[in-house]
Amino acid sequence: MKVSQDLSILFHLRYDNNNSNGKATICVRITVTGFPRDGFSLGYKVDPTKFNKEAGIFMGKSAEAIEINNQLQHVRGELLRHYNLLKKQGSAVTPTMIKNAYLGVHQEKRTLLEVVDFHNGKFKEKVDKGKRENSTYKKWLTTKDKITAFLAGVLKMKDIPLERIEFSFAEDFFDYLTLTEGIQDNTAMKYLKNTKQLLKLAVQRKWLQCNPLQDYVCSYINPERDILTVAELSTLYHKEFSIPRLQEAKDAYVFMTLTGYAYKDAQLLTPDSITKYFDGEDWIVKNREKTWCRENVPLLPLAKEILRKYREHPHCVANNVLLPIKSNQRFNGYLKEIADLCGIEKNLTTHTARHTFATTVTLANGVPLETVSAMLGHKSIRTTQIYAKIVASKVSDDMKALKNRFNLSLPDSMLSVAVA
Repeated sequence: MKVSQDLSILFHLRYDNNNSNGKATICVRITVTGFPRDGFSLGYKVDPTKFNKEAGIFMGKSAEAIEINNQLQHVRGELLRHYNLLKKQGSAVTPTMIKNAYLGVHQEKRTLLEVVDFHNGKFKEKVDKGKRENSTYKKWLTTKDKITAFLAGVLKMKDIPLERIEFSFAEDFFDYLTLTEGIQDNTAMKYLKNTKQLLKLAVQRKWLQCNPLQDYVCSYINPERDILTVAELSTLYHKEFSIPRLQEAKDAYVFMTLTGYAYKDAQLLTPDSITKYFDGEDWIVKNREKTWCRENVPLLPLAKEILRKYREHPHCVANNVLLPIKSNQRFNGYLKEIADLCGIEKNLTTHTARHTFATTVTLANGVPLETVSAMLGHKSIRTTQIYAKIVASKVSDDMKALKNRFNLSLPDSMLSVAVA
């Protein structure tokens, strides 16, 4: 009997050849769409002629019939209850899981790759609904590939039960990524961070009692970040190119330094992204593609000037975008040419524009850290604090250089006080 869209519970008879009186045992068969069926015996031996196979009941009004039918009804209800409980946990419910839950048998052991597949499946649903980015989904698929390769190459296992994962798993996984695959430390730590997140999910789903990697610290080495100085940014802004592709790339890059938008965010800006905000000024109001956090930015006059320049550009009109930004690979290639032609000895990328906005354009000009964090669309202000450190470091270096250049002779009266 079908009790839900996917679940079917059927009571049937199993004939025992060793039973001389011709009685058969009542059994229950559990079927869930997409999985092998399972079942078990209820222990009742009955006359087959008194059992209604279609209705799944024992016919008659005897005390035996009442007891058996009450038990059949109870079993059906309990199996449905366990099915619904398992569904609420978000897991793929199998007939064996329902049977084990009813019988009080320990449920099927979850494995790490099963958790990965569950997480990635849920993430893919969000991607399909436009809630998350496909590029992030691909990173999770890569995480699975790295875990699978580590299990096969180091642990000699196709998969590992969750309860067998220990703290050393993280250390060995990190060594494998950095020593065997030659991955940089920061990148390897991202895979470890994802693995910790997967185990946290397992704990939340009650598939695991505690996270064995909870105390593993995913350290991060802050890389040197190229930022443009005011002089370099001015040189870039005033430089004119006769080659359209370079001029367009240069203008788009400068726009990013004036708004803090990353490559993908700037590429997807449309005329609808601009609005007259509460203060009567032109703002770009949108969510950041990477984190889906708000990154509302008031447009500086120079940024609005760049947008006006490309209002009628064929690419912008055809694609309903604000800037003629091409593919990321070509864009970064153009930036290398631009840097050479402008005499800027720094590696210009789409990231350096965002860093320049956070430091040279805003923090260095007194914009509060909280404001910069909001415009950058950071989830946490701690992410923004790295830029404050960069600005402080720059101030320190500039002052050290000033000490060497600024060497006025002090009056004798001040020298005597200083010596004293």
